[in-house]
Amino acid sequence: MLYAVLIISILTMFYEFRQLKEKHCVREMVVSLTLFTVGTTLIILELVHVELPSPLTGIRWVFQPVSQYFARILS
Repeated sequence: MLYAVLIISILTMFYEFRQLKEKHCVREMVVSLTLFTVGTTLIILELVHVELPSPLTGIRWVFQPVSQYFARILS
């Protein structure tokens, strides 16, 4: 299954890069490469059963100090 994910990701990346290269879209290529890399890495980590943290943990880590600040101001 791991090899299938890698092959499909690489083929999709080549197909999309070919279209973006014809249009000379460098910024879109960089963003696309970044998203493909992150997505493929997350899929591979999920396939090998690595415990991934919930996105809510990161959101809570960022916004908890902000909410505490506003709670102190409003009280």
